[in-house]
Amino acid sequence: MSDSKTLIGVGVSPGIAIGRPLVVENRPLPVVRMPLSDAQIEPEVRKLREATARAGQHLAQLAKHASKKVGAEFVSILEAHRLILDDPLFLDEVEKLIRQEAVNAEWALEQVTHRLVAQFEQLGDLYLRERRTDVLDVALELQRALQGRVTPAIDKDADAGILLADDIPPSQAIRLASHGVSGFASETGGQTSHTTIIAKSLGIPAVVGVTGLVREAETAHLVIVDGFEGHVLIDPDPALIQVYSLRAEEHRRRQEELLGLAHLPARTLDGHDIRLLANIDLVHEIAAARSGGAEGIGLFRSEFLFLQASPDLPGEDQQTAAYEELLEAFPQGPVTVRTFDLGGRKLAREVLGNPEANPVLGLRGVRLCLQKPEFFRTQLRALLRAAGSHPGALRIMVPLIGHVEEVKTVRVLLRRYSEELRAEKRPVPETVVLGAMVEVPAAAMNAEHLAAEVDFFAIGTNDLTQYTLAVDRGNEQVANLFRPFHPAVLRLVSRVISVGDRFGIPVSLCGEMAADPLAVPVLVGLGLREFSMHPPALPVVRSLVRNLSLREARRIAQKALAMATAKEVEEYLLEQLSGLLSHLKVRIRL
Repeated sequence: MSDSKTLIGVGVSPGIAIGRPLVVENRPLPVVRMPLSDAQIEPEVRKLREATARAGQHLAQLAKHASKKVGAEFVSILEAHRLILDDPLFLDEVEKLIRQEAVNAEWALEQVTHRLVAQFEQLGDLYLRERRTDVLDVALELQRALQGRVTPAIDKDADAGILLADDIPPSQAIRLASHGVSGFASETGGQTSHTTIIAKSLGIPAVVGVTGLVREAETAHLVIVDGFEGHVLIDPDPALIQVYSLRAEEHRRRQEELLGLAHLPARTLDGHDIRLLANIDLVHEIAAARSGGAEGIGLFRSEFLFLQASPDLPGEDQQTAAYEELLEAFPQGPVTVRTFDLGGRKLAREVLGNPEANPVLGLRGVRLCLQKPEFFRTQLRALLRAAGSHPGALRIMVPLIGHVEEVKTVRVLLRRYSEELRAEKRPVPETVVLGAMVEVPAAAMNAEHLAAEVDFFAIGTNDLTQYTLAVDRGNEQVANLFRPFHPAVLRLVSRVISVGDRFGIPVSLCGEMAADPLAVPVLVGLGLREFSMHPPALPVVRSLVRNLSLREARRIAQKALAMATAKEVEEYLLEQLSGLLSHLKVRIRL
C-alpha cells in the first residue's frame, strides 16, 4: 500500500465518498501525421465516415442504458454529442483537411478539434467556455473508433467505486453515474462543467482541479473524496478512515433531518418570513427543488436548453414544453426563467468565427439577444406561450442589463410577440412580469431608473463581484481576488435591496452567495427577503434562517458594511456565526 497523501482541489459537489479507486486516463490518444497518396484520400474519408457511424452507435447505446438510471436531461447531453458528430461544421472540416493536405483522418480530426476548442476558450462566459469538454468528448470517441479501440470497459466495476481521472468527459460521468459510482475527482474541470452539474444533481461528491491525481492514485487501494473541503485522500490510515466514515454518516443523518424540516417556513426567530427559491439548470432538478422545500424557481438557466438540445437554438415548441414543465411543478410560482445568457460568438454556428478580444466585456447576455432578433424572438414567444397556458406564475428575467434602454426594448418585443400570438389564436398572459438581473455595477448604481421599468430585481453576485472587482472568476491566476464579501460588493447589494424596497418591487439574490452560510445573516440584515440557490443548499439555509433574529442580523450587516476588506468581513462573520454553525452542524469553507 502506498503512503497516505492528501491532495488539494476544489469541492464542486458536497459530500464524502469512501471506496476503491477507478483510475482512468482520458488524455487524447497519441496521433501522428501520415501523408497520403492521391489514391488513399477517398478511402481515408470513408474510414472517417464509418468511424463516425460506429461512434454514433456507441453513444446511442449509452443513452439507452443511461435513460433507465438517470434523468432525461443527462441523456440529452449524449444526444447533443451525436448531433455534434452529424454537424457538417465539424466533420466537413475534418474531411476538407484530409483532402486539402492529404493527411490521415486521425491527424485531421485532432487539428480541427484543437481549432474548435481554442474558439470555445475565448468565450467570456464560464458556462459556454466549458462546453469545449463536449467537443473533446466527441473527438475522443471518434478517435477511438478510428483506431479500432473501444471506450474503457469500467462499467462492470463501477459499483461503489470512485472515479479518479485526469479529465472526466460528460459521457463517462453519465455512464458511471448510471452504474452507481459513489464519487468523482479529476485533475481538470470547473464549477460549471457538465460533469460537475451531473454530480451536483445526483448528489455525488466531487472534487476538481486536483494536480497530479492520476499519478498519485494509480497504485492506491482506497481513496476518500471530500467534496466539502476539496480534498482527495490517497490510502488514508485507519484512523482517518474512521473519522471520515463518521463525518459521512453525520452528513447523511443531518441531511435527512434538514429535509424533514422542508415543510416548515423559513421564518426568523422574531417572525420575519424569507422566501427560499431554487436555481436549476436542468428540468430534472425540479424533484430536488421540491424535496428541499423550494417555494418556486428563482433562476432557470435557459441556456442549458441550447447546450443540451443540439448545436442550434432549440425550437419554439421544445422551449415551450420545457417552460410548461417548470410551471406545472410550481403552479403558484414564481418560476423565474432567465433569457439565454450566452456570450460573444456562442451560437454553435458561429463558433468558427473570430473570437472577441475581450469576450467578458463583449457581446453577451441581453446584448447578444438584441443583436439576434430571430434568435430572441423564438425564446420570447415560447415564454409567452407557456405563460398563456399557466397564467400568473412566470417571471422573465433578462441578464447583463446595463442600460435602461435594454429593458424598454425587451418590453416592446414582448408586446409585439404577444400581438403575433393573439393573431395566431394562441393564449397569452394579460401582463408579463419582467425583471432585470443586477450583475453590472452600472445597473446597481442606476437602480432607481431601472426600478421604474421592471417588476423585480435579481442580484447576480457571481458577475457583480467579477465586474466590481475587475476579476475574471474563471482565471486561476487571480481567483484569490474573487471575494463576494468585499465591502464594495456588499454596498452595491445593499443599495439594490434598498431601492427595491423604496419602489415596492421584489428583490431576490440568485448568485452563489445566497447559498453561503456566512452570507445569510448579512443578506437578511440588509433586507433581502428572497434567496435563490442550488437545491442541496436549501435545507441548510432554511435552518440558519430559523435560528436567526432580524434584529441580530441587522446588527451584523451594518458592522460588516463598515469594514474595509473582504478578509475582515469573512473573519467577523465566522466569529459571529461559529456557535450557531457548530450547533447546526453546518460545514463552511472560506
